[in-house]
Formats: sequence, structure tokens, C-alpha cells
Amino acid sequence: MDGTRSATNDIGRQYGDWPYPAVPLLANVNSTHPWQLHCDSLWDRCGRGKAPDRPRIWIAGCGTFQPYVFGTANPRAEILATDLSEPSLARAQRRCAVHRVRNVTFAPCDLEDPSTWPEGEFDLIECYGVLMNLRDPLSALAALGQRLTRDGVLRVMVYPQFSRTRVFQLQRVARLCGFHAGDRSHPSRFRAFVRSLARTSPLRYAFTTYADSRNDAGIVDAFLHAGDRGFTAWQLGSLIEAAGLEPAHWMHRPWAQPDVAAARLGLQARSQSTVLGYLDLWQELRQNFVVGLVRDDVAAAAKGPLRPHPTFAGKPASLRHALRLLRLRLFGGRVPTRTGDGDLVLRARDARALGSSLDARDVPRLLADGLVLGGEPEQPDLCPHEVIAGEDRFLRDAAALRVGRRAPNPLYGHLFAAFEADRRWPELGLPSFDDQMGTWLPWASPLEHGRIRFGLSPYATAQRHPTALRDHLGREPLPVAHGYDAVRLRDDTRRLAAARAFATAHGAPRTQLDDAAARELWTLLFSQEDLFLTLLPA
Repeated sequence: MDGTRSATNDIGRQYGDWPYPAVPLLANVNSTHPWQLHCDSLWDRCGRGKAPDRPRIWIAGCGTFQPYVFGTANPRAEILATDLSEPSLARAQRRCAVHRVRNVTFAPCDLEDPSTWPEGEFDLIECYGVLMNLRDPLSALAALGQRLTRDGVLRVMVYPQFSRTRVFQLQRVARLCGFHAGDRSHPSRFRAFVRSLARTSPLRYAFTTYADSRNDAGIVDAFLHAGDRGFTAWQLGSLIEAAGLEPAHWMHRPWAQPDVAAARLGLQARSQSTVLGYLDLWQELRQNFVVGLVRDDVAAAAKGPLRPHPTFAGKPASLRHALRLLRLRLFGGRVPTRTGDGDLVLRARDARALGSSLDARDVPRLLADGLVLGGEPEQPDLCPHEVIAGEDRFLRDAAALRVGRRAPNPLYGHLFAAFEADRRWPELGLPSFDDQMGTWLPWASPLEHGRIRFGLSPYATAQRHPTALRDHLGREPLPVAHGYDAVRLRDDTRRLAAARAFATAHGAPRTQLDDAAARELWTLLFSQEDLFLTLLPA
């Protein structure tokens, strides 16, 4: 069996056994909450003008919940939901039936097998959290782009490389210890294993603050996954460009649009991919990459006359939605946002205006919030992408083990990538480390608190260890090793025994660890108090 088909089977088996997300069947979505997923809103934000009144939407990799959300957001659309996992499809179909969402049809589909794809073109394609599971994401992305109508929008989410490092490290812990999705007991056992770590552990923090860690399907999707990956922003930019697409609107936090981040960080002359890559490198990208893509051979369309967002205007699609609009028009309320840092406060007078005639005094504010559509198309100031030589070398160096008596702790390797970027990746053209720290001063959001004094964010870690870091940055680069079998720790024998004992005592399925595996496990689980370690040649 070839590797591609084997990987597809593993992921299909995973989601067949663990349909995701594990949301209770009766859990409901307020009819105004997914307003930013309305096709007309997405077209407007992506510079495509007004969407068709009855758009055709394809959710490619729908899971158990997205069909209900998109059906609620787009009650007049024709929606096709597909997934590799037929149990996930069955659960999604049952959810739509329970909540009386009738405009969604379902079909199995393997995105790595074009013969299973649906026919025709689509005004909106949703491919959220799927591309990073594919062996050939470029072929899939290009083929999805070819299924767009001329002005269609393809919304994509992928994981960022640096900001998701803690999840990838937890995946590595699971593999070292033998936890996997094929055993029904392993998710709960892995939860207990990680919760047994010290409260100062950044891995314990990452696990316990991850919303899906509370349910077994979420643990499988995040930490016992059969094969996902992260993208740097430059890798994502190259992928989008090679697929014949271009980013039209970014939908993650913070700051959403790269233009805003560029202005705050002094990167106005750079590309969108560089600004987002820099946010990810310093782990100030507190969400996955989410972007609306359009065909690169179609220019932005005129947005047309101003019009209220369809979710808040026109004839309500259901009695429940009519009652929700009535409440907003009487009392106002909050509507959540997917591209900002909090809810929008919708005043009663605004809700009434959206349902009748727009007040010219309120239009600019409502237009900026996305509650009014139309007007002049938004033109980003930054070019979409720039290719910067040396990224492969930088990523390889960042992941390497350094050998010496004050070697960067591999647990914090992604932090050192940010600290060392101006020297290890000169092609990026960054200012000095000290200048970067000054730039981040007004904007960085350290996660460190209480028991965890450092190690959750580069900025706070650098603040707490300025002397040690400047000493490190001033020294000659250390030699590198290509694996944990080529190094040994200080007091190596005792630490290997401690890793094996912990694995045995806390229910790891695999306790017969060779020295390299035990050494890596000890580093991931118990080295959090040390920014630097002694790693000596074996």
C-alpha cells in the first residue's frame, strides 16, 4: 500500500472511531451568532461584491458540527457537506434534522481521491482544518480553487508552525509513550498522564487550557492525531500562490488584517506572509491561520450600494430568528465576532436601523464592523507574499539539538527561534533582538502567570532572563546533534530512570523506552525550570 493511501486510511479510521467535534446533539447556535459565515458577508469582505441570493456552498471536510452552523448562517443557500468519515456525516445529518436545518445534503468524500468529489462549481467552499491532514495539500488546494465560481470564495484554516508547538510536543510525548487513537482507553489515560505533570509544566498548561482536552474525541484530534502538521506563514503564502489563489481577507486574531499588524510592528514595507510569519514566530498569533481565498486571475469587484447584513435584515427564515431580531431591536445585545478580540455590542437603534432604513450617521461604524455591506472595495496595502531565502535552513537549525554546557533547552526551541531569528535568518531583514523587544513592548501579550514564570511566550521569557539570553546570543554557535541518541544529559542515568519511572507509574502503554526516547521524554516532561541545559556528546 502506498504511503498516501495508508495515511488517508489512518485519518479516516481515526475520525470514524472518534467523530469530531464531540458537541452534544441538542447544543444549539444562536441564529445571529454565525453572521460572519453568511456567504454574502464573506464575498463582501473578500472583495467579490454581492453574493448570489441562493449560493451554492460546499463544506469540504465538514466534521459533526459545521453543516449545522453554515445552514443556520445561510438559510437560503444550497449546501453540500462532505467528509471522509461516514460516522461524522451521520452525526452531522442527525444534528441538522434535530435543529430543523433542511438546506444541507450530505455525501462521503476523500479529498485525496478526486473521483469522490462532487460535480460543479461553488460560490463558497469551506475547508476548515483539513489541508494539514493531507499528504499533498497543494494539489488539493489548487483543485478546490478550480471548483470556485468566478467570484467564489474559498475559506481555509491551517495550523501555524510556531504557535502550535506545544500541541506538537504533546503529540510527541504521546508517541514516545505509546498513546494512540486505536485504543478506546488511551485518550482518558493520556489526560490523566499529562495532568500528573507539575503545575509549572508548559505542556500541562497547554493541555489543560485547550478546550477540547475535556473530551476524548478532542484529545484524539489534537494530541493523538494520525498525521497533521503546521505551516509557517511563508509556507502557507507559497502554497496559496502556487495554487493560483490569493488571500483576500484574513479572519484570525489578533488584529485580523496583516496591514494592522504591520503598522503596529513597523513592517509596512513587507508582505502579508512576512507580517503573519513574524506574529507566529513570536507566538503573538493566538489563533490558527484562517483566510478567505479568491482566484488570482479575477480582480476585486465593486461592492455596490450599501446594504444591511442579511442576517439582521429581510424576512426571517424562522420564527426563532424573528424573535431574536425582535429582542435585539427592543433591547440591543451582543453578537460574537470571529475576526476581532471580543463581541460586538449592537445597540437597539442599530438593530432597528439594520432592519429598516440605515441612518447615514451610523453607516461608517456599522460598515467598519461588517454589519453593513457594500461600498468601495477594501484594498490591502501589503502584497500577498514574498519568498525569502533560507527558511528551510532556519527551520532545520531551530529544530536541531545544540551540544554544550549551556545549550538551549529543546523544550523551548521555538522560543529560541524567535530570539535568534535576526542572526540565524539574516535574509529576513529583522532588526536586532533588543530593537525587536522594544517594538513588542506595547503589543505583546505574555501568557506567563503564577507558577509558570517563563516559557509560555518569547517576550515574557526574554523579559525574565535578559542577561542569560544576551550572553547566549553573544556566544559562537554551538555544534549540533541529529538526535537524542547522540547526546547525553547531565546526570544522565538518573534522569533516564526518572522518565521511565514516570511513564510506568502514570499508565503509559509503552514503558520499555530506549535511552534516546527516555532522554527526550525527560526533556519534554521535567526540564521546564531550565532555559539552558547541559547536552554533552554521547
